[in-house]
Amino acid sequence: MTQDRRMKPWFMLSSDAGNLIQMGGLLVGCALVTRAARARGPWRTRLLLGGWLVTYFCDHAIAHWVVGRLGGIRFVGYGVHGTTAPDWYPPGVRWIFRHLPLMSARTYADSLHAAHPEARMAMYFAGPLLTLLMGLGIPLYGRAARIGGAGALLLGAGMWFTPMVVVEVLRDRGDLHRGWREFRRLAKRD
Repeated sequence: MTQDRRMKPWFMLSSDAGNLIQMGGLLVGCALVTRAARARGPWRTRLLLGGWLVTYFCDHAIAHWVVGRLGGIRFVGYGVHGTTAPDWYPPGVRWIFRHLPLMSARTYADSLHAAHPEARMAMYFAGPLLTLLMGLGIPLYGRAARIGGAGALLLGAGMWFTPMVVVEVLRDRGDLHRGWREFRRLAKRD
C-alpha cells in the first residue's frame, strides 16, 4: 500500500488527538445507549439512536489503530476526509458521505510493509468487524431492554451493513478485501 494512492485528507490529526476524539465519541455513544435503557417515553428511542450514530462514526478507524499497534504497525496519525468509496453510495447519500468528516488511520508505509501478514490481516479486519459488532449489538441491546424502535434500528442497520460488507469485499481498497488478501497469503505459506 503506497500512501500516494490513498485519498488525500482535508487535514491530519495526530494519533493522540484522533484517539481522544474517537474514544470520547465511543464513551458518549455508549453512555447514551446505557441511558436509553433507563429513560422514559420517546427519549429511550432517541437516546438509543443517538448512541448508535455516535458510535458508528467513532469505532472504525480506532479499531484499525488499536489492532495495528498491537501488531507492531506504526501510524502517522488520522486523516480526516469524506468517504473513500463515494461511487458505491446512491446519489443523495453519496453527497453526504463525501462531505462528512470521517477519520482514517494512516500508517507509515514502511511499517505496514514490514509487518507480518497476520498483523496486517487483523488490522484490516478490525475496523469493519468492530463497526458490525457495535452497529448490530446496540440495537440488540435495545431490543433486550425493550426500547421502542430498536427492532427497526436493527433492521435498518442490517440493511445498511449488508451492502457495506459487499462493497468492502469487492472494492480493491476495501478493508475486508485487503484483509482477505492477507489471509490468502498466509494460507499459501502453510
